[in-house]
Amino acid sequence: MFEHIGITINEESDIQAFYKDLLGLKEINKFDLFDDLSEKIFGISNTVPVSLFSYDDLLIELFLTDKKQKQVYNHICISVKNRDDIIKKATSMGFPVTKIKRESKDYLLFIKDNSGNIFEIKSQ
Repeated sequence: MFEHIGITINEESDIQAFYKDLLGLKEINKFDLFDDLSEKIFGISNTVPVSLFSYDDLLIELFLTDKKQKQVYNHICISVKNRDDIIKKATSMGFPVTKIKRESKDYLLFIKDNSGNIFEIKSQ
């Protein structure tokens, strides 16, 4: 069983707009990961603020930094009751939405935050 996922974000405004308002995550803690521990864990000697959120039984740590990531295949998949509602909300908030039609199955849906983190959205 996974306990938590840690992801990097570059825009502090995404904490409220994307993670709280759009995805509905609940913030449960904030702390600083100090440079000495950051160096030991990640090999990065910087102090970084971390916000801890819950989504059902999964915890998500958001590491706020100015270090940009290269685009890779990482993504997180969540399920929601109404995908059309999240599409409307994400579009109105200016977050990129990718909807891919498929012939034999329901469409694929992906939403990005302003740091390029990709979330696949499935129906519950």
